[in-house]
Amino acid sequence: MNSPVVATSHVPFPSDKHKVHCAKYSTSLDPRGYIPVYEFTLNEQPILWDRETGYVYWTGIWKAIGREKSEIAKLVDSNPELSKDVKKIRGGFLKIQGTWLPFDRAYELATRTCWYISEDLVPVFG
Repeated sequence: MNSPVVATSHVPFPSDKHKVHCAKYSTSLDPRGYIPVYEFTLNEQPILWDRETGYVYWTGIWKAIGREKSEIAKLVDSNPELSKDVKKIRGGFLKIQGTWLPFDRAYELATRTCWYISEDLVPVFG
């Protein structure tokens, strides 16, 4: 993955491999009452990021590399700087339940842990 280009609009980067589309999922755990996302599927997992805030659905990326959802808590515990930035969605639409990280934090973790799917993450991180 190249250096991220942080854009305030969080628009997907072009990719010939994945068709990215927009969706909006209801949740009472967000002050907006919903999360507007860009999304595509990778290894049968939803890859989502918030169109307005840039938060990235880390659970989908983590599971796309074959890791267990339960390991995310250990990952956050071993990186204390993440704990203040983590958003956990519980309840509501199943697809959005899990751990969400700010774009920069998600990019940093992806460069360390997701190198073999880096080309698949181009729509998110560039």
